[in-house]
Parts: sequence; structure tokens; C-alpha cells
Amino acid sequence: MTLSTKDLMVNAGQTGYGYDHVVFLNFASRGDAGDGSITNRIMLKAETVGISTTRSVAPIPIPLSGLITGESTTMAIDLGIANKTINVTGIITEQHIVKQYDNTTTKSVVMTAPEVAQLIHASVDSSFAQKHQNLTELVILYPSRVGDDYAYHTGVTETTKLEDLPLLPFSYHSRELDRANTIGGGSMPSPSTTEFEGITGFIENFSTDFLPGSPFLTFNFSFRQAFTPLG
Repeated sequence: MTLSTKDLMVNAGQTGYGYDHVVFLNFASRGDAGDGSITNRIMLKAETVGISTTRSVAPIPIPLSGLITGESTTMAIDLGIANKTINVTGIITEQHIVKQYDNTTTKSVVMTAPEVAQLIHASVDSSFAQKHQNLTELVILYPSRVGDDYAYHTGVTETTKLEDLPLLPFSYHSRELDRANTIGGGSMPSPSTTEFEGITGFIENFSTDFLPGSPFLTFNFSFRQAFTPLG
């Protein structure tokens, strides 16, 4: 399956039951499902997605450099450190939630917006030890023309309309030709996959505003890219 922006437009009337969302959170137990379904996943109606990548390079002024050359010089000590934070705002509506527990028990229910919010708050309050509670992956889909080899995707050209482009999950991976002098590292995902590889990490803070009598509520959260060695 190759999901495109047009597919999202066609599914827009499904109100939370399919890929009419381009931002969603995966529970740590998502690996038990491993398919393109909504199992062990919370879909979000995101209105804004802010991605911040902050590189940490230590500037060290070189003593006497200005005295010798007439121009002072600063040396950069690059330790390969960066902080990656994603801020998401939007609304939460009534939603179909499917939870699968170790391939033995499956629960499929429709939760109200406050119930979905409570589920996320309880998840943020958990730790890596509770895989059915802990939200460990954020998926953000965006339209893409160019693959890992800097070639257009199959069936895509430079004039392909935005709504016809395949959707790929945002990642911090570089393309193949740019990965010189690196060991390991992930490659850009292919649009032919049905299971999207998201950004691993944790929610630093999650806030919701309950509106009395409203069928939806607003939310915002900050997600920090990281990995848990013990998780």
C-alpha cells in the first residue's frame, strides 16, 4: 500500500477511523501488532507541528590568534550532539481505540474526547516498564517526491501534484549519498511500506483544555527524540 495525500482527502469524512490523520502516537506495545492498522495507536488531529533541531557545538576562542594574524579565531569542538524536539497542537475528538495485549486479548472501543485525553495523560505518567501505557513513538506523515537514492519515487515526477505524492514518515535519516563517513544510521523509508517508522522518544509535557459541552478538546505537547536503553 502506498498512502498519498489524496487518500487522506478521500478519507476525511471518516472521523478518526482511518488514515485521515497524518500525526499519531504509538504505544510501546505497537510492536505486537506490526501492521498498518490503528491497533495500539492514538490518532491526532494536528493543526500545527513545530520541529526544532538544536545542534550543540562548543566554541573555543584561540588565545593570541588576533595578535598574530590581526583577526581573532574561534575553534569549534563538534561532539555530534543535537537536541530534537517536536511541538504539536490540535484537537482531540471521539475516536476508535484498539488495544491488543500480547496477541491474546483485543479491546476495540469508541472513546469520547475526554477519555482519549485521559488515556494520553495516564500514558505520559507511566514509564518504559509499562509497554501498554507508555507512548514511545511519534509518526508525522508528509508528501515526498524524492527517495533515498535522490531519485523520484516510482510513478512520481517533478510535476506530480502534491495531493498525488506518497506520504512518508518524518525522520532524521539522511539519504544514501549523504551518509559518507558514517557507520550505521537509518535510510530514508520507502513509500511502499504499510507500517510507518516513527520518531522514538518520550512526551515531555502534555496539556489539554476541556471545553464544557464541546465534542472536542484542544491539546498541545512536546515530544523529545531519544531512545531508552532499558526499554
